[in-house]
Amino acid sequence: MQASTLFTNGAIHTMDPERPRAEALAVDAAGRIMAVGSVAELKPLAGANTKTVDLSGRFVMPGVFDFHLHVISGMTTRLRSFAIDAGDDFAAILDHVRAAAAGKREGDWLTGSAYGARALVDIEGLGLDAKRQLDEASGGRPVLLIHGSLHGAFANEAALARAGIDAATPDPAGGRIVRIGGEATGLLEENAMWMVDGAIPVLGDGEIVDVARAAVRYFNSVGVTGFVDAMSTPEMIAAFRALDDADDLSTWAGFTLSASRTCSSWSPEAEALLARRGQVCGPHMVAENAKIFLDGVPSLRTAAMLDPYPDTGGHGEMYLSSDELLAEMAAFDRQGVGVKVHAVGDAAVVRVLDAVERVRAENGDGGPWHHIAHGQYIPHKDISRMKRLRVIADLNPPMWFVNQASLAHERVVGRERYATVWPIRTMLEAGVTMALGSDWMTIFPELDPWQALAGLLMRRDPSGKLEGVHGLHEAITLDQALPLMTRNGAAGMGLGDRTGRLAPGLSADFIVLDRDLYAVAPEQIARTKVLSTVFEGREVYAAPA
Repeated sequence: MQASTLFTNGAIHTMDPERPRAEALAVDAAGRIMAVGSVAELKPLAGANTKTVDLSGRFVMPGVFDFHLHVISGMTTRLRSFAIDAGDDFAAILDHVRAAAAGKREGDWLTGSAYGARALVDIEGLGLDAKRQLDEASGGRPVLLIHGSLHGAFANEAALARAGIDAATPDPAGGRIVRIGGEATGLLEENAMWMVDGAIPVLGDGEIVDVARAAVRYFNSVGVTGFVDAMSTPEMIAAFRALDDADDLSTWAGFTLSASRTCSSWSPEAEALLARRGQVCGPHMVAENAKIFLDGVPSLRTAAMLDPYPDTGGHGEMYLSSDELLAEMAAFDRQGVGVKVHAVGDAAVVRVLDAVERVRAENGDGGPWHHIAHGQYIPHKDISRMKRLRVIADLNPPMWFVNQASLAHERVVGRERYATVWPIRTMLEAGVTMALGSDWMTIFPELDPWQALAGLLMRRDPSGKLEGVHGLHEAITLDQALPLMTRNGAAGMGLGDRTGRLAPGLSADFIVLDRDLYAVAPEQIARTKVLSTVFEGREVYAAPA
């Protein structure tokens, strides 16, 4: 049988233990890999109609599989919101608001993302005056500013009014409207932020499809050929099904259904979708997981910690008791649905593992894999349980290396505790299954797998601009890191027999890079650019010349 396309003269890193290195790939007309090997070995597969692509010695690897991101909210923010740098103070944010308001009609919404610790300190210090300054800067237009954690926001008076929030409005379950003397300051924590977000006009069906299409194009440009959305709605799945039906979906798309009431996007429709999840997906889609939120985030002191926060003495929050978590996870498990549990703090991680232990005892060991999403603080004594219980460590966001966001978290929990974050090397040595995610776009406005990869190798700031290190003893090698961002994510979503490696019978999903990752220092890896992205054997992105 002749190949449809023959890719030759590449430095191909397959992520396949059977043949980790190769020079050439033969791909059939359906976009599947026929053979992997040397140029000489694959030459007989070239026929009169075979297209030959010379890779010119470039570094080739499977496409990136991002195991945790927020596709529609992230791309909507990228397309429609003004950018806030995590290091901006409140005065700088007001300048951004004024600039954004200049191009808007009276009454139009303004949204900005994503402010960090510096602005939050300013806002808290100004008290009630902060939202009034925001009203003035926006010309009375409603404004919602999103915190970098995606677990908090700041709204002006006009936005609060649109959401119907006043002095008499009670805090929602799992959320807090911050007040002074009974008056809302505009700061909103956890589920309270969705009260205002819900007042913003929603995207129509056609608009969601357009946003989904733009997201796919963006993902391809940074080398992503597979992703998992971490909190998915029926509307989102319908949008991607429309793309898939139109042969316009050039990534594998995994969805984590908002089927738990702990999700801000929960709906009866999302819960009902579980029963027909196999029917609503196109050929490049999978929706075999559900999402549960168990705790919050350290920056807002809502991540559930075993030891108290040094400044408040509190331990954070958990939104489900042990019995409630068990009941939800056991019900999903019985349906064959894996659960991705948001658990950041060590107390939350322990509660998840305790629940999975009981689920395995009740339902048997043969159920689906479950995921600990984030898992920033994992007690060392519980690491072995993750392997035994078949729990995937969903590693994100990339704050295992020094950056502005990690330093903000370090100030909250203390340097000694922050040095224990993401014990990745220890988990690898214990045989824990891990997959890498970005959590885009909660912390960083750009999806940058290469900075995250360099951070795994260094645990320092690859740019050299920021001093310090986060747990250097947990740094890993490139050989250890690359599977976390390719084959492990694919396997974790049940797609390991279709993508994630470059091997015969699998989809020809790969990327061509501008540098040999094994020939440069980690600092240089962080600057990697994607030259070409290939999905099912066809180029779906080419870098501008």
